[in-house]
Amino acid sequence: MRFLVIQHSDKEHAGAFRAMFARDGHQLVPCIAPREINDIDLGDVDGLWVLGGPMQVWQTEELPWLAREIEVIRHAVLDRKMPYFGICLGHQLLAHALGGKVSQANESEIGLHHVEKHGDPPLLSGVSSRFPCFQWHSAEISRLPEGAEILAASGRCGVQVMQWGTTASSVQFHAEMDAATLRDWYEIEECEETLRQEIGDEAVDRVFDDLAALEAELGSLQTSLYSNWMSRLRA
Repeated sequence: MRFLVIQHSDKEHAGAFRAMFARDGHQLVPCIAPREINDIDLGDVDGLWVLGGPMQVWQTEELPWLAREIEVIRHAVLDRKMPYFGICLGHQLLAHALGGKVSQANESEIGLHHVEKHGDPPLLSGVSSRFPCFQWHSAEISRLPEGAEILAASGRCGVQVMQWGTTASSVQFHAEMDAATLRDWYEIEECEETLRQEIGDEAVDRVFDDLAALEAELGSLQTSLYSNWMSRLRA
């Protein structure tokens, strides 16, 4: 199968999930926004992934291409009933496209934090009731779209994992994150500097050690999310 992946930087890719798609013989077709957003063709792909980025959902006036991206998501999910997975900004854009609301968060979440499941939803089958993940967001879903369900939350953010119908899933945290992905992020101008400003030098200096210590748990989360999402396509 072929999956379109909307990225907001060459370096902010699908991370650890890329190896899983490749292992199973699937093709990821990257679309780098904004430069390629107007060339999207959903006709020859089987699903849509939308990843994170530094922009905010409400910046459509200053970033007109973002309105086009929202329309692509709406068309894919509502009209085509296309399988969808969103990460961070892609989570928020899904909510907005479906009629929900995204607002500035009362408190940002940046760095390694924990999230708690609500029950045992199929998307999170095999995931611990409380699990670690990498966060980097200052906005959050403040009103769910009609028909959406919260699958996990944290103390700072009430919608960490969302399911809409049987086809659209999304996570607020950076589920794709591993050490190699963070190294790629560091190649983005001012990324490491911004992270240091947000969580301090001490936390940044040990972040790769922390990722290494959590490698098994993060890997298990990624494997579960991928296999559970893909199982819905096969069903």
